Amino acid sequence: MGNQGSEKRDRGKLVNLNNLNLSAIFENTTDSVWAINPNYEILYANNIFSTAFYEHFGIPICQGTNLLDSLPGPIKAVWKSRYDRALSNESFSFVDHVEVGNISTYIEVFMNPIVSDGIVVGAMFFGKDITKRMQDEKALIESQLLLKASLESQRDTILFSIDKAYRYLYFNSAHAQVMKHAYGAEIEIGMSILDCITSDDDRPVAKENYDRALRGESHCNVREYGAKNLAYYESFFNPIYNDKNEIIGATALARDITERKKTELALVASERELKELSATKDKLFSVIAHDLRSPFSSILGLSDLLIEKSNDASFAESGKYLNLIYSSAKNTLILLDNLLNWAKLQTGKIYFNPVGLNFSVIVSEVLKLETTLAEAKNISLNYLTTDPVVAYADAEMLKIVLRNLISNAIKFTRPGGEIHVTAKQLGDFIEIDITDNGIGMNEDHLEKLFHLSSDTRTLGTANEKGSGFGLLLCKDFIEKHNGKIWAESKAGIGTSFKFTLPIAERRI
Repeated sequence: MGNQGSEKRDRGKLVNLNNLNLSAIFENTTDSVWAINPNYEILYANNIFSTAFYEHFGIPICQGTNLLDSLPGPIKAVWKSRYDRALSNESFSFVDHVEVGNISTYIEVFMNPIVSDGIVVGAMFFGKDITKRMQDEKALIESQLLLKASLESQRDTILFSIDKAYRYLYFNSAHAQVMKHAYGAEIEIGMSILDCITSDDDRPVAKENYDRALRGESHCNVREYGAKNLAYYESFFNPIYNDKNEIIGATALARDITERKKTELALVASERELKELSATKDKLFSVIAHDLRSPFSSILGLSDLLIEKSNDASFAESGKYLNLIYSSAKNTLILLDNLLNWAKLQTGKIYFNPVGLNFSVIVSEVLKLETTLAEAKNISLNYLTTDPVVAYADAEMLKIVLRNLISNAIKFTRPGGEIHVTAKQLGDFIEIDITDNGIGMNEDHLEKLFHLSSDTRTLGTANEKGSGFGLLLCKDFIEKHNGKIWAESKAGIGTSFKFTLPIAERRI
């Protein structure tokens, strides 16, 4: 054992770094540099290392100082194992965290053996203060974690990025959930997003959006998803550039704007409603000012004429004038009924009470009320059906619809004309058709039906007047039954008004 220790001391004497020109370099570096011989004695220590050692342990060192004997007990064993590894011809590095008081320091140490003629004669060490770098790395990691947490916390925001082969580079949990919900895909980094989009309709649309971004175009769009649970998403697509300004991928961000879109649509609907209310108000004033006043004037004028001629035996046209008075009074009453029913509908005072109704009974009742008006113009009213039809409807609303449509047909049918009412079952609905061979309408007139804002009033074949409230009322009542109403017509040939009602077996 004595001979081995002597050999170590002899090898250590062979290394004297103070005699080397490298000493000047080591003294001018900001890193700690020191070297030991196999007995752990200092061969060289630059000023940076000596000063740091003294500040940490309060022990001055110089050439020949045994480093292990100078270290406190708790860390002596740790450093001995490190020195022994270097003295055993191993090169390695590590980062040491040193805390003195409130000061925390990170030192990166590189340990290398000193070999002379194949024999390890000592070890040299370089220690670099990397505290700033570690702090920056820690701050970067914390920043990345904060960014990731921020992205993940935006539950209504979808974010992902892909490379030029459409493979995932990143995605947040919101996107992963959407892909699983929409396509049943459990996505992972590196997967192709196009392979995960299983819908043949969605895939080409998505690819076009990605391709535009991969070509360098930043763009956005709003898409509508779903049917029952309607949702709107606003998506933004942008290219990703590297430090050479080359496009290496694309990123996409999408936000659920359903609530915003619903608000916008509600505003549009509200604006449309206001316009309709304004048109209704104007129409109402027009009806009150003109359409109601005019027939009363006719009734009064004709009645006055009849009174004046009542004692004139030669006056033979009393029947004609009485028919005119009746027709005018009848149409005015229909107008008043429509106005009152429309007002009730607007204020919610009409109650919807559908029941099973034998349509033949209802239509026969209405036709009886319209017979006098039809006979005054020598018009025949016909109801045609092959099978009993039972509708699921509100009786009063159905009568109002039939009265208005049949009265309109009488109004626009020439004397001697015909009006046919038919009913037939089509699946879960029945279709009622009221057809006349009257003056008909052109395409422009047809398009403006059922709208109060358009003035589509046309005088009847006996100069009868209308307000348009009747058709509006019919439309509202039929739609309450989940039915549809429309008109088919050709100018000079005739008109057919059709509407549908559910059958009694089908509840609405």
